Amino acid sequence: MSTELITRGTGVAPKRSVTGLIILLTAICVADGFDLTVFATALPVLLKTQKWGITAVSAGNVASIQMVGLLAGALVSGYLGDRFGRRKTAIGNLVVFSVFTGLMAVAPNLAVVAALRFLGGLGLGGIIPVLIALVAEYSPADRRYLNNTIMLAGTGVGAFLAPLSGALLLPHADIRWLFAEGGFVALLVLVPLAVLFLPESAHFLRARGRTDDADRLAERYALTETPDEEPHPHEAKVRIRSLFTGPLLLRTLAILITEFFVFGIALGLLSTWLPQYLVLSGFQISSALAFSTVTGVAMVIGGVLGGMLQDRLGGRLVVIGYSLLGSIGLLVLGFALQAPTAIYVVVFILGFANMLYLIHGLVANSYPAEARSTMLGLAFGVGRVGSIVATLAGGWLIAAHLEPRWNFWAWIVPMLVPALALAFVRVDRTGAARSAESARAEAHTPSSM
Repeated sequence: MSTELITRGTGVAPKRSVTGLIILLTAICVADGFDLTVFATALPVLLKTQKWGITAVSAGNVASIQMVGLLAGALVSGYLGDRFGRRKTAIGNLVVFSVFTGLMAVAPNLAVVAALRFLGGLGLGGIIPVLIALVAEYSPADRRYLNNTIMLAGTGVGAFLAPLSGALLLPHADIRWLFAEGGFVALLVLVPLAVLFLPESAHFLRARGRTDDADRLAERYALTETPDEEPHPHEAKVRIRSLFTGPLLLRTLAILITEFFVFGIALGLLSTWLPQYLVLSGFQISSALAFSTVTGVAMVIGGVLGGMLQDRLGGRLVVIGYSLLGSIGLLVLGFALQAPTAIYVVVFILGFANMLYLIHGLVANSYPAEARSTMLGLAFGVGRVGSIVATLAGGWLIAAHLEPRWNFWAWIVPMLVPALALAFVRVDRTGAARSAESARAEAHTPSSM
């Protein structure tokens, strides 16, 4: 079987299995998005009541500590997913962020709060790269990108549900119940479902000699593997250095550069500074927040539609197109600041052109299966650094007291970088398949990381 093209189970049962898996993974992403934003949701109440003696400065410190946890979790969990299995790593991360978010409900002081947010950040940052790797393996060939963007849209839904839940709950209950809801609902509902239904990577099982288990998964989920994607029979370790040598070197550099700027645009500009830039352009805070709401809705629409286009046109081409579209949107926005109606259209375009959901599918489908989770974790880590740098840079722009339109135009070059980085490097799935053998050969050299 390991030398044949596997194409099985094209009937209703495999389709239901894949659909059920995507629903489960999307639900986990909703929990991730909720727990990631629950502290920000609770923050106005925490500052008003001075719960745990929190101040604006200490709240910023807690948020920064959580960001460190997100960064570390992404880097470590991606490697663990390829080394010890994606099922174990995903469930472990789910337990970690659920438990430590839930424990916020009984935190006695600010020091414990900071520790809990860091530990929760490890799970929150680590789980998504592993889930993306699973989606890439278990999705049909013509839905790998779409399923990825549908799943990742769950994080946006969770980020929306957190403030909605806070608005409904906080007038009638203590703030601690919001953290208990975020943590223990996932722990009591999603963890058991993941234990029962989340599959291990069939590729991982076959590489460890568990061919019977891998064969059963191949049949259940109608997996399709080409011969050059088959793992080495003694493959048990992932060598990170193999991502930076041979045919993968330029691809990895292009991907990491792209991730740095995509995260920066998505989290630095669109999620953090866009409303303030609009306020500085003369709009009321309520109007600026309304524009941001439009941007958030457009992110989901653009992500799902972008996934569909990636399945048809190729992952790289669509990311390049979105990069160019977003650059044009920023340029037009600088000229349209005196036309509120036009701004609704332009900020919709900016949200639509958000590449955050699209780039992760491109990473997953551009690397050999044995290194997919590791590369995703590395990409997320670099992206987190990009978001930190971009958020700082956005504040520097405000401090420079530029003409309002330049607050937007200054982001045009960062928005263009993904298109430039990917323009001359082949990073599609066929390229990954052709380079898999070379990557494996490099991975089995005596020197390793």
